[in-house]
Amino acid sequence: MGELQARATVSWSGYRGEVRGTSGALAAPTSTQAELGGPGEGTNPEELMAAAHANCFTSTLTSLARAREIQLDRIETTVTTRLAWTDGRGDHRLASSTIELAIASPAPWEQVEELVREAEHECPVCRAIAGNVPMTVHLRPAS
Repeated sequence: MGELQARATVSWSGYRGEVRGTSGALAAPTSTQAELGGPGEGTNPEELMAAAHANCFTSTLTSLARAREIQLDRIETTVTTRLAWTDGRGDHRLASSTIELAIASPAPWEQVEELVREAEHECPVCRAIAGNVPMTVHLRPAS
C-alpha cells in the first residue's frame, strides 16, 4: 500500500497572508474575500479548493485512461466552487462544486463518458466532499 503526504502552511496577519506548499511549487498571496469585508487581493480557500478539485479530477481521469489504454489527447478541467452564507450569521459553507470538462480523444465517446463517471467515484477530492457538498459534472468534446 502506498502513501503520499502533502503539506501547506498559511502565514497570516490581519486580512492578508501567504500560502506555501512544501514542494516549493505553491506560493501565493491570500486574503479575506472582498465579499466578506477583506481586501480580496489574493487567493482564497474557495479558489484553492477549485484548483485542488480540478487538478485531482484531471489526475484521476488521466490515470484511469492510462490504465485502460484509452488515449486522451487534451483535457481542460474547470471547477467552480460556490461559498454561501447568511448575512450576520457566520455560517459560511461550501455550497457546491461544478466540474466542466472539455476532452479531445480519438476513443469512442462512450468510453470517455465511462472514464469520467469512474473518475467521479475515484477522485480523492470528489470522495472527500461526497455527501457534504453537491457536485455536478458537465462533459463536452473539446473543440
